[in-house]
Amino acid sequence: MFIDSHKTRDKSRVFESRLRCIFVHTQNTNMVPPHANEQLVTDASTVASLEVASASNELTEISSTTTNNVSTSKAATEIAEHRGIKLIPPFPDSPPCNSLNLIDSYIYLPGIPDCIKEDLDQPCVLGVDEAGRGPVLGPMVYGVCYCPLSKYDDLKNLGFADSKTLKEEERDELFETLEKNADIARSSVHVLSPQTISTGMLRGQKYNLNEMAHEATMGLIRRVLDKGINITEIYVDTVGPPSSYQAKLSRMFPGIDITVAKKADSTYPIVSAASIVAKVTRDAILKKWKFIEPTLSESISQVFGSGYPSDPNTVRWLNENLDPVFGYPNVIRFSWSTTATILEKNGKAVIW
Repeated sequence: MFIDSHKTRDKSRVFESRLRCIFVHTQNTNMVPPHANEQLVTDASTVASLEVASASNELTEISSTTTNNVSTSKAATEIAEHRGIKLIPPFPDSPPCNSLNLIDSYIYLPGIPDCIKEDLDQPCVLGVDEAGRGPVLGPMVYGVCYCPLSKYDDLKNLGFADSKTLKEEERDELFETLEKNADIARSSVHVLSPQTISTGMLRGQKYNLNEMAHEATMGLIRRVLDKGINITEIYVDTVGPPSSYQAKLSRMFPGIDITVAKKADSTYPIVSAASIVAKVTRDAILKKWKFIEPTLSESISQVFGSGYPSDPNTVRWLNENLDPVFGYPNVIRFSWSTTATILEKNGKAVIW
């Protein structure tokens, strides 16, 4: 649970104090996203991806991955923070997702499809989208999907559309279709935990959601490229102004034809596929959420609603499950104004 602080004019300090009180390494053994028993890397290993332009060769090789295992360089274990956020070292092997707790963010990295492995020079297309940017609770998930250009029509024929226009059952069916057609396309996700989001947004030098989104996107793209896959086209659903974001990505990945657009998830099937992967992953995490706070899972509802502040079911959950002293459990994003307003109105001040 998060400990409330005494009232102060600087609200960010109140919430930073609360965030510092979390038990960062308590295990959550029942959180099972859909990619169970696959290859995982925690946030610390993404530093290589996020610092491509300026990091040394040693740092850019922090985590080298193969189909069967994750090897970790000595440098990775020495990195404690990225942008002021505490990170944990990469896993030395491939644990199942249910061995992670979602205070820690993670990356899922599958192997290269056989159809690409047979010819690494063939041109491929990649799409990027997210799920969970706006909700007051749960993770934000970035997904990428890629396939050979020669198989792009096959992907289109699978019927992918923007995840927000589909019912849950339809999304789940498309996700399973994608998993069964791994010879056509492959996906990866970066799951940013509520703790990661809150810590970044509430610290002194703010690490805002757009920066997190950009770096998650660039990190996932870099990891696909580092596998030796010849990505020649990239399509991205925009975060912020499309033109400046496209220019930023083009500088980072020269020689690749990059398109950043609004509603790319409803325009480009490869982005639609990434959208499905991100949304289904987020939904699965919330369905299987196991509170790290002792006994909470037996005493608190997990009917969160959509997580959006405008959802009456979410507002009801927030109002019914507030502890006036300890606030909310770790599923909540304390950096959201919705959370701050409820805590200021209904929470109790604690004098330290």
